[in-house]
Amino acid sequence: MTEEEIKHYEQPLAFYLQQEKTETLKKICKYYQIKGYSNKKKSEQIDLIVAHVFKDFTAADRMFETMSVEDYNVLNHLLIADTFSAEAEREIPVQNFLFVKDDYVFIPADIKEYLRRYVVEKSQSQEQSDEVKLLVSAVNLYGYFSLAHYRVLAERFTASQQTEEQLAEELQGIATVKDGFVLNPLIEAAHFSGAGIESKRQYYIPDTWEDFQNYFAFEYHEDSSEIKALLQFLKPYIVDINQQKDVRDTVIVMMKMIDNPANLISILKDMIGQNVLRAFDMNQASLLMLNAYQTVRNWHLGGYKMIELKKPEKRVINKRVEKKSKKRKKKNISRVKK
Repeated sequence: MTEEEIKHYEQPLAFYLQQEKTETLKKICKYYQIKGYSNKKKSEQIDLIVAHVFKDFTAADRMFETMSVEDYNVLNHLLIADTFSAEAEREIPVQNFLFVKDDYVFIPADIKEYLRRYVVEKSQSQEQSDEVKLLVSAVNLYGYFSLAHYRVLAERFTASQQTEEQLAEELQGIATVKDGFVLNPLIEAAHFSGAGIESKRQYYIPDTWEDFQNYFAFEYHEDSSEIKALLQFLKPYIVDINQQKDVRDTVIVMMKMIDNPANLISILKDMIGQNVLRAFDMNQASLLMLNAYQTVRNWHLGGYKMIELKKPEKRVINKRVEKKSKKRKKKNISRVKK
């Protein structure tokens, strides 16, 4: 597909439902327990589905109850991206409102906004258990983390006494676990290898449970003057000012994921190519991007900021040398006085 053909599919749910067969619409109605659809015309069935979905978050609750981890990974990627499409490798159940066309998966524009609001409301709700908050916050803070580290977090923040094996069993079906690691949905399990990581990996742990829960929001980041400077620089170049939050969240999330600072500028180039940003001075942007990157908690650094790991360690041996030199000076002074 060309870029123009892809943009053609940035449409509401009704547009996609219109392209489905009547039998498919009936299947959706049955799945969401919508009444009175049997003898309706196609256009009336579409109206019933759209009205049912957007009246409240009942449909979203139902969708997430039965969605597979693989489908959730695709959906999550589309929810945080600025685009409404991604390359598709397989079929996706139509009741998830993700539509596959010519090897691309599309999310309707109104469904994307609806599910974003749903995620925000759920993340702020007190209904979530501490176990759910722990898992989601850890996935968003670290990107990938070992079951050994997860056991440490569970013991510290929820007083859990479970073994790694018990935790792994508990996570089956609700998280991606591979090689003894729990992976963020944006990390492709097929390309991940945990071999040798744990032996040389250290993890940042927030001081309090309240601080840890901040990461329940995927785009959460600690503010810094460097991040503010970058976002202030980009603001005049945003094509649609309504996408200001999308640009900010995308930049932050991508900086969390990137392991090589040399690839930072590609994020902005992609946004220019997608007509999200207008062209600007890349040299200045590159410097601002690097400065901001060093203050973001990075997945590949175990949740640490690069700037934290760059701080020189205090050496006890240096203190000892300083003490010795001071003693010698005192001795010398006493000799002169004598």
